[in-house]
Amino acid sequence: MDFIGNDDMQDYSHFTPSKDVELAREMIKEGIMSEHHRSRKKKLVILFSTAVVFFTVCIILGEILIAIVSPQETEFPRAEYSAEYGFMNYKNTKIVNEKKGKWRFVYTTNQFRNRGKPVSISNEYDIPNIIILGDSYSFGIGVNDGEEYASIMTNNLKGKYNVVNTAVGGWGLTQQIRRYYEFGQLYLPKIVLLQFCLNDLNDNYNNQVTIIENGKFKFIDSKSDINWIKKYLSASFIQKSQIYSLLRNSVYIYFAQRHMQSAVERMAQEVKTDNIPVREQFYNDLLEMFANDLKRRGIRLIMISVNDQLRKAPHVKAKVLDLDARGLLDYIEVADFFVGVTDYSSLQGHIWGKKAHHILGEKLSEIILSSSINNSM
Repeated sequence: MDFIGNDDMQDYSHFTPSKDVELAREMIKEGIMSEHHRSRKKKLVILFSTAVVFFTVCIILGEILIAIVSPQETEFPRAEYSAEYGFMNYKNTKIVNEKKGKWRFVYTTNQFRNRGKPVSISNEYDIPNIIILGDSYSFGIGVNDGEEYASIMTNNLKGKYNVVNTAVGGWGLTQQIRRYYEFGQLYLPKIVLLQFCLNDLNDNYNNQVTIIENGKFKFIDSKSDINWIKKYLSASFIQKSQIYSLLRNSVYIYFAQRHMQSAVERMAQEVKTDNIPVREQFYNDLLEMFANDLKRRGIRLIMISVNDQLRKAPHVKAKVLDLDARGLLDYIEVADFFVGVTDYSSLQGHIWGKKAHHILGEKLSEIILSSSINNSM
């Protein structure tokens, strides 16, 4: 029998695995890691999908719950962002303002971004024009198309006056004056009808786009830090959301008040007010310069106020009555129109509803056609 001696034995201590073996090991290792990666990825996908489903269900339930318990007012689309005015109506748009299950109103704008039938711009007009300047009350928030007092006036004054309603909800006098000079005066109006509301005093600072500098009006872009909402979300479907509307109201009001307070404090340092609140003083300065300019141009300024609102701004009321006494404007106390009238507010919340707008349109038309106004023109 042959024995293998030590000298004949092979030394495997320095054996190097073949490339195939190494490749097999790597494949096994990669397979294990790949399986682990796929498993982890699958878990993340499941987790993400579960979160999305959970979030979606919460949103749907939240929308339903708010709609049942405390339905929110929605408006779609909301006003469009505008550097010149802060915000502006969309043109040729049907705006739906509603509170689900409670009420619904539709507002339609024309190619000039105004509510009502468009009046073509020309170098001359067969009949005189009336320009309406105001906020949501004159725009007609809370009444359907054709029910706002501007439309009632259009029907009553047909063939005698054209009525152009440039009012935009949320606008103050700074925006209204700028809109007049940049658009309204193109109609060569005989009459300008200006509507006052107490919130004009704050709105003037939310979008201060008209100031007085060296005795003249100067137009500047809005510096409001709240308009980014309108810039990116005004036409978004999110405007129809009950949750968004609930949050928006509180957030928007917070930023608006913060911006307004900052603007008022800055103005108080720049303007001497003679112990008159700076917001009223600013309104008075704008109004007096505007009234003087219209008078110089032979344009009659008629001013009205939402019921009892002017009384809450005593210094503005004093200025209005002073300008009236000096023949720079005609102030009409429209609250007298509603003596003995009940239930004339809108379900939407505005004091002037369908009945009020009808009365306003009828009465204002009568006054405009009366000799007291016509003889003074």
